[in-house]
Amino acid sequence: MKLRTRFRALRPAGMLLLCLGIILISVTSLYAQDVHLTGKVTGTGGTPLPGVSIQVAGTTKGASTSADGQFKLNAPTGSTLKISFIGYISKEIKVTNANPLHITLEEDVQKLNDVVVVGYGTQKKATLTGAITTVSMAEQEGRPITNASNALQGVPGVFANLSNSQPGVDRSTIRIRGVGTLSSASPLVMVDGIEYSLDELNPNDIETITVLKDAAAAIYGSRAANGVILVTTKKGKGAAKINYSYYRGAQKATYLPDIIDNPIAYMKLKNQANLNTGVTQLDYSDAEIAEYEKGMATDPILYPANNWYKIALKNGLIQKHDLSVAGSGDKYQYRLSLGYLDRNGILFGPGNHEKKYSVGLNTSMQVTNRLKAGITLDGYYRNYTQPFYNSTWEYLARALPILTDTLADGRYGNSWLRTAGRNNWEHPRMLSYNGLQTKIVQRFLATVFAEYKLPFDITYNIKFGVDKYDGQLTQFTPRMSTFDPKTNKVTNWNNQTTAPRSYKTDYNDMNIHFYNTLDWKRTFAGKHNISAMVGASYDAFDSDQFDASMYGYLDATLDALSAGTVWNATSGNTTRDVLESYFGRANYDYDGKYLLEATFRYDGSSRFGNGHRWGFFPSVSAGWRIDRESFFRSKFIDLLKLRISAGQMGNQAVALYSYTPSVVLKEDYSFGGVLSSGGATKDYADPSISWETTTTYNAGADINVWKSRIALTVDAYKKRTTGILRTVAIPSQVGNLNGPKQNVGTVDNTGIEVVLQYRNNIGNLDYGVFGNVAYNKNMVVDLKGEKIYSGNTITQKGSPIDAYYVLLSDGIFQSDEEVAKSPFQNTKTRAGYIKYKDVNGDGIINGDDRVVLNSSSSVPKWTFGFGFNLGYKGITLNASFQGIGGVKAYPTGNLAIPFNNGANATKEWLTDAWTPENTNARLPIVTTGGSDNFRGSDFWLRNNSYIRMKNIQLGYSLPERWLSKVKISKVNVFVNGENLLTFSRYKDFDPESILDQTSLYRYPMLKTFNGGLNVTF
Repeated sequence: MKLRTRFRALRPAGMLLLCLGIILISVTSLYAQDVHLTGKVTGTGGTPLPGVSIQVAGTTKGASTSADGQFKLNAPTGSTLKISFIGYISKEIKVTNANPLHITLEEDVQKLNDVVVVGYGTQKKATLTGAITTVSMAEQEGRPITNASNALQGVPGVFANLSNSQPGVDRSTIRIRGVGTLSSASPLVMVDGIEYSLDELNPNDIETITVLKDAAAAIYGSRAANGVILVTTKKGKGAAKINYSYYRGAQKATYLPDIIDNPIAYMKLKNQANLNTGVTQLDYSDAEIAEYEKGMATDPILYPANNWYKIALKNGLIQKHDLSVAGSGDKYQYRLSLGYLDRNGILFGPGNHEKKYSVGLNTSMQVTNRLKAGITLDGYYRNYTQPFYNSTWEYLARALPILTDTLADGRYGNSWLRTAGRNNWEHPRMLSYNGLQTKIVQRFLATVFAEYKLPFDITYNIKFGVDKYDGQLTQFTPRMSTFDPKTNKVTNWNNQTTAPRSYKTDYNDMNIHFYNTLDWKRTFAGKHNISAMVGASYDAFDSDQFDASMYGYLDATLDALSAGTVWNATSGNTTRDVLESYFGRANYDYDGKYLLEATFRYDGSSRFGNGHRWGFFPSVSAGWRIDRESFFRSKFIDLLKLRISAGQMGNQAVALYSYTPSVVLKEDYSFGGVLSSGGATKDYADPSISWETTTTYNAGADINVWKSRIALTVDAYKKRTTGILRTVAIPSQVGNLNGPKQNVGTVDNTGIEVVLQYRNNIGNLDYGVFGNVAYNKNMVVDLKGEKIYSGNTITQKGSPIDAYYVLLSDGIFQSDEEVAKSPFQNTKTRAGYIKYKDVNGDGIINGDDRVVLNSSSSVPKWTFGFGFNLGYKGITLNASFQGIGGVKAYPTGNLAIPFNNGANATKEWLTDAWTPENTNARLPIVTTGGSDNFRGSDFWLRNNSYIRMKNIQLGYSLPERWLSKVKISKVNVFVNGENLLTFSRYKDFDPESILDQTSLYRYPMLKTFNGGLNVTF
């Protein structure tokens, strides 16, 4: 069956009907008539508690409190109400005819944030010994988070950077406690215990995201060197509930380059730049400039003044719907959800649109007293579009104000002015509206699991998961032409022999995951708590890809492969990757005071050769609850816990089959003057490669004071990664082969993290502030003498990864005499040029004068986040900020360098460049890209630190007395803004999106203004 047919068969309509049917059945349980109870739940200080669970014991009936602590519930007289809320002592009361009820819950320091997800299980936070951070997605409600990875921005110890906001590919790069490898540094993501992509989850289906940062991750030793992210999806709780949430908003770019849009100013400055560079051939004559200036008043087609960013960009639109039904009883729980996201980006044309349809199912049943079983399903069907020529933002950066948009009859224009580097004009509108890439992705993770209670307090858990990914990329471009607005001469933009043309790529992946564990817990003498777990897992990753392309189309009417008449190419690739693992954990605590944990993991990977496939990764951690000691007497300190940990983790991030030589086909040979097809080995292989190993040490403290109003967590850590898997350079004389992958290199990351929060109330006003800051020092310890160069960066012993390696600037030459007396730079160097330091003193400025700066292009030294929460009688105001520090950017290419490759320039070159009359200028004399001014130097380094208001939200929960009349439990309406404020010294482009990048031509970050509602029936 064709892939497209499979997509059609799984359209969301069928799932929607199924979900609605279950909702209709479930809703009947909402209106059973008993004694009508009303009441309010507060804390000991009188603060209303929202979200408190109120359950009628032995039944599925229940309710939860609104934002002002109010609830309504039908319950039989004489029944028992169970009232529970995380961080508070649970309470039970008998139902009488007395109304209204006023229930007070006492805070329980020992149960604050009681349960934390860890590898293959959960633990009480009070007895936790690892460095773990948990993000509650309930706190992100209403935010326009289109990808769950973006919810980790501002999390302590986590650097989540979103450099591209394009619909369909807007996912953050995640780094946990720095970068310790020269290969993949992405963390392992586990969804309900199964490896899966964070990018393929509906954020509304996620309950919590937990980040394991130290030896707590060692239970996943094989791939835990970069940290582990555990995602827990939502489950049904309490009485049957239907929830619907919706938001809609508008988006616009945060930063855009401030380009020159006055044609006369552009032409005069371009001519001046040519003269200053030593070019005698000017682009525009005085007569052409005079003609253009006169014609602008009467003919905007022949003499345009176009700002192409203003022409090409518009407000984007985003909307999201989520519907779920959930509930639980003594023997079962269920939650079924549907989601829909629709985004139309900020670029004109059809090439930046995204749609997502999601389905989620989480259900379990207590089959017998010993057996519990269940199934889960997380699925996405999504599609997004891009222009066929997807360098749109580069084309915008190269578009000039003298480029005609469209002629009177709608044909695409170019320019009648001869411009160096622009023989074939990239026309942004033509390239955005003609030709399209469409990516369709269908991915589902289905799991079945069971839990069986064996004798001797042993529990057996088994889980089997299937992760199925099907993708199809369709690309088509028609023939495109532009026309001279003065002469009507046609210029064919793409090659007529290869356009129109069509491509199709079919991706099919099947990942199988299977694990089972034995758990045992026992308490001896009331104080000795012991638990143990052992398990085994098997993971198989199968990938299949097929590509085909055709030429020879009549026109752009039909784009199917069969409509083409000239075959171009076909190719395919199939791979298999297998991981087998055995693991275990043992925990001991004495009276909740002395805590000890040990884990091990033994992994075998098919990515390594025989004799090198298995790695052993142990860890140990300990904690001391000083506040529980009899000698500790403090009415002020509620919690004081010290933690230490050490462990080893692995990384197998090396390409498949790197341990064995591979033969590349289509390497032709000449025999007797006749060219014959053949194959060749082009890469040297080292069969002894094995695991990278990261050893991590952590020491931390958790302190709660003043009735837990203030909570402080401090962690200090060191990570050392050894045996780094990387390509090692070899002399070209060795068969002219590419170097092998080898275990060569050591990198350290050392840092500290501080998390502080405060919460309190004054009457009906609840308020809280929170913040975190993390410092990480990245250092290459050893590379066996090799230095790795990349553009203006270097990776070498004693420096951070990707440290800047540049010349040092020493101001701007103020006269030609000063140039003559200084070390030689270039024959064209003149007054107004950048002056460089002769570091080695040889009288010549060249690459030998470069120095290594203690600043990385990719690893910030500082990350931080902070915010506040306010609540008053159903009104809430929340804000969160995040930022980075200690990192620099080096923008290059179009617009960063004026007139680079025939592109435009920014307005600062009109006002801030050096001239004989403006000798105190910030910028050197204006020149084109090839001049001495644009050698790699610290002159162009930019401080990329920033603070950003990530989100601010104002919400209002409608009073319970209004909603009870229409039998609605909760209605919350909200408005919020995303990325509204940014504080940074870097102004040319968005400081977040330029990090670890060099060009300004990329889909910019977006400001979002949206509003919506959340309704629970």
